[in-house]
Amino acid sequence: MYSQHVREITDTIDPDFWLNPTGVSVEFDTLRFLYVPDHVATYITTQIAHKVYRYQVANISTQAQITHAVMITMGGLLPGVQLHDHLAWTLNKNIPPIDFGTLGVKFYAGPGQPLDEPSINHPLSIDVVGKVVGVVDDLVDLGGTARFVYKFLMDEQKAKKVVLIAPYLKSREVLDEMMVIHYGYVPADTWIITPREKVETLIKRVPHWRDNGAILEQCETSLQRIGYPQYMIDIYLKPTYERG
Repeated sequence: MYSQHVREITDTIDPDFWLNPTGVSVEFDTLRFLYVPDHVATYITTQIAHKVYRYQVANISTQAQITHAVMITMGGLLPGVQLHDHLAWTLNKNIPPIDFGTLGVKFYAGPGQPLDEPSINHPLSIDVVGKVVGVVDDLVDLGGTARFVYKFLMDEQKAKKVVLIAPYLKSREVLDEMMVIHYGYVPADTWIITPREKVETLIKRVPHWRDNGAILEQCETSLQRIGYPQYMIDIYLKPTYERG
């Protein structure tokens, strides 16, 4: 009985779908939404960790191995903490353990609402002078945050090299500008709902649907279509819809 409750449902993961996933459209919105379940996020992070390890092995002789990782808050915290479990220590004496820290960068006010330019809202927590640094985020969208952080770490913090690490890319242009370790791609019109922002997306998007004419039942149908579990809809939908 215990194993039925705790066994991970990895057998439901379709790697081909998650490499280039397509979100769903809903009424009263121009965005498409991609709901990433917790076990899928863990699977993707494991695949990224394996790619980082292969990068580390390939660079044993180049002195370009990653020794420090900067998690961009808030998006990079969940994949960063999961990567920490894989990369903060090593059994291979030729692979250095990675020291993790944080940097707060704000670039979005909400789904589909980029700010004019990124800004630092939480200072860098580790010293990266002369280090090869992995920058962990949940998504490379238009590349604005990636370029901002790259310039900040290289020019102001004097890092030796910056390697971007993210589950998904929307912009391929950044691949021509810096080293990127990633899992897959998503279309530009798709908002990814990661496990750390399920509630945030709901409480920011339901009022948008309501203000564009959706009744409560239509909002519930949209959330179900996106993939929200019913228990979360039952807790958050009505008070969010009725909020002024």
